Amino acid sequence: MGIQQGWHPIDRDCLDYTLVDDGAQKQVRFEIARTAEAVHVCLRLLIFSIALFALSAVGAWAQVVADRQPPKVELFGGYSYMRAITRFSGTPTNLHGASFSTALYLHHWIGIVGDVGVYHAADIANQFSLTVSSYQLGPRLRFSNRTHFTPYGQFLLGGGHAGGTLYTSSLGFGLAPIGANNSFLFTAGGGLDYRLNRRIGMRIVQAEYLRSEFLNGSIVGHQQNNFRLSTGIVFKFGKNE
Repeated sequence: MGIQQGWHPIDRDCLDYTLVDDGAQKQVRFEIARTAEAVHVCLRLLIFSIALFALSAVGAWAQVVADRQPPKVELFGGYSYMRAITRFSGTPTNLHGASFSTALYLHHWIGIVGDVGVYHAADIANQFSLTVSSYQLGPRLRFSNRTHFTPYGQFLLGGGHAGGTLYTSSLGFGLAPIGANNSFLFTAGGGLDYRLNRRIGMRIVQAEYLRSEFLNGSIVGHQQNNFRLSTGIVFKFGKNE
């Protein structure tokens, strides 16, 4: 009679076997954890594996929840394009510049935004330059969701300043310069942000109607109906509980 001993591949400490061969039949006998020490080892390994898996699952879930919580503060900086109407030239003027904003959210969906911008054009009527700055404040509604995209809408009130040679130079023989001047502004519009991670996002687009009343040398009115388009990077801080 031959006796062959070995270990089952599941676990050397937890499961072994004895193969008994009497020449006529073979009997496989499994003996599980023959000693109390082996039992303790098995239990410790099992508990440790379960605990490790549970901690990993909880950590992954917490990270997902944290990523989906909307931030408390957002800082934006980027490029802005403004299509402005000047009565002097009779055609729209394209201005290019930059805008910056800070948004403080009082709740998941509503916040207060402060916005500033500077825009410039150098070829008005092939001889004049124009620089416009804006500074506004107002509410923003944010539509948070489970995707990477966050749409929002806002309405801002404030003021602006217009300068450049369009205002500091004579617009015709015998005419005095208009002079740099200030105006009431308001904007209405919205945009779409894309979340790259918890701290950084991309403002895909922000499109707004901008109304201004800068002096423009016209006798039929000084109202300008402008369009502003912005894109850039958003930095996020804190979170709304």
